[in-house]
Amino acid sequence: MKPKNKFLILILIALILNIIWEFSHYQLYIDLSGIPSTRHLIQASFFDMLLLIGIFLFISLKNKTISWINKPKKSDYIIIIITGFIIAIFIETINLNLGRWAYKEIMPTIFGIGLSPLIQLPLTAVVSLYLVRRIKISSNE
Repeated sequence: MKPKNKFLILILIALILNIIWEFSHYQLYIDLSGIPSTRHLIQASFFDMLLLIGIFLFISLKNKTISWINKPKKSDYIIIIITGFIIAIFIETINLNLGRWAYKEIMPTIFGIGLSPLIQLPLTAVVSLYLVRRIKISSNE
């Protein structure tokens, strides 16, 4: 499979995983956005996907190839995890301070940041990468 096609599949998997994550963890939040919940969660999932595209493209630039997704290095995983944590901290801090959402008491927190959003980007990125690497599609390309 061409690397560009595999990259697109990676992004689709990331979107699906983030939609699942957003809907399954919604009960941990108090949504103060004023946006209908389904629309809000779909928008958040697409935003998460865009963030992951940015991380994956950054790694592609670092490696000078998009083919890194076929055999990621330890450093690629480290970049995904650290960048995902940093982005999550930034997003959560801003949105909590702006009053767009709050956490219910059932949300576990670390230093005031919810555990669920803290691990979402790194985990969905790594799982997406794992799943796309397992896809075997025969083609005559």
